[in-house]
Amino acid sequence: MEDKRNQEIEAIAWQVFLNSTGLSFKRELTAEEKKTITDVESYKFYREKAVKIYEKKQRALLNKKYPVIDVPASGKRSWSGGAYCLCFVYSKHKGNFVLRGYYKEVEEYLKKNYTHYFYNMSLWHRGFSRDIWYFWKDNIGLFEPSKRKRKGVREKFQVRPYSNYETSAEELKEKTFTFKRLPKRWIPEFDTL
Repeated sequence: MEDKRNQEIEAIAWQVFLNSTGLSFKRELTAEEKKTITDVESYKFYREKAVKIYEKKQRALLNKKYPVIDVPASGKRSWSGGAYCLCFVYSKHKGNFVLRGYYKEVEEYLKKNYTHYFYNMSLWHRGFSRDIWYFWKDNIGLFEPSKRKRKGVREKFQVRPYSNYETSAEELKEKTFTFKRLPKRWIPEFDTL
């Protein structure tokens, strides 16, 4: 694995060297000829650039693009539905996708067209944002960890039913799923809720 990484970085460094210097060769250089060029102290600059390019490519491979659906605005004015949002939806049947639009219309669109999903609603207003997590069932909540470090305070994400007087603490504990980070896809455990 490390050899493959080093080979890719060397290939990128060589290409960066050729592009930066404007050199071109009529034939492919042998390993000995290349070594006389690459074993110089000044070639280190091109290797460092190549490492940055390689790491950027690896990050881009990890950041998969989700399809974006624009939800049209209804044109009605309202206080609660006026925030512009990006809604990252992780669905069981439709996969992952992003909804763009205003809060109220996005929420109505989701409830009307989909089931079995959870989502992160990122609300934007005047350059500031806040994130809210929701589950498709009204009686299930996604609880974020507390930002304060205190004893007895949640330090992980929880997906569980809202507590009420009818459910016991043991039943609530059985139906609670705890995560360090919420998954970026629908998982089978959510079907039990």
